[in-house]
Amino acid sequence: MLEQEKLKGSTEKKVYELLEKLNIQYDKIDHEPVFTAFEAAEVVTKNIKGVGCKNLFLQDTAKNYYLYFVTETKRADLKALRAIIGSKRLSFASEEKLYELLKLTKGSVTPLGVVNDTGKVIVLLDKDLTGHKVLMHPEFNTTTLSIEYSDLIRVLEYCGNKYIEVDL
Repeated sequence: MLEQEKLKGSTEKKVYELLEKLNIQYDKIDHEPVFTAFEAAEVVTKNIKGVGCKNLFLQDTAKNYYLYFVTETKRADLKALRAIIGSKRLSFASEEKLYELLKLTKGSVTPLGVVNDTGKVIVLLDKDLTGHKVLMHPEFNTTTLSIEYSDLIRVLEYCGNKYIEVDL
């Protein structure tokens, strides 16, 4: 547990430092831990403005890794997604790979995890999020941030991660 708390302090600090460096405004709410988009909708979206989202950490047979950031109300159609990105097969990546690449744990997946990545993870963004404030954790599932979608794009570009806007 102590290691988890130490990690939390260092990785969240990186997120907030980057948001400050890029002059990105955000709203923040602390709350009880949430592990699913459904739980977040019950606890978070009533108290902060933005589109609730879910995050899926995926891999293909070529060992490419993807973080799919999609509105919480959409069903993730992996077959259609596979066709868009030109992959033969998509599956959920392991928790070990999630931690290795993004320093995230199950239940705390966020596109802001790219602050810990070296550009290996491709972020897939639901195009329906364009022009909206989006809700996401700043690394751990006891806090939610609301930021403009365009500012999320700025974070991805700054961190050097490829991203693809997906229209499904």
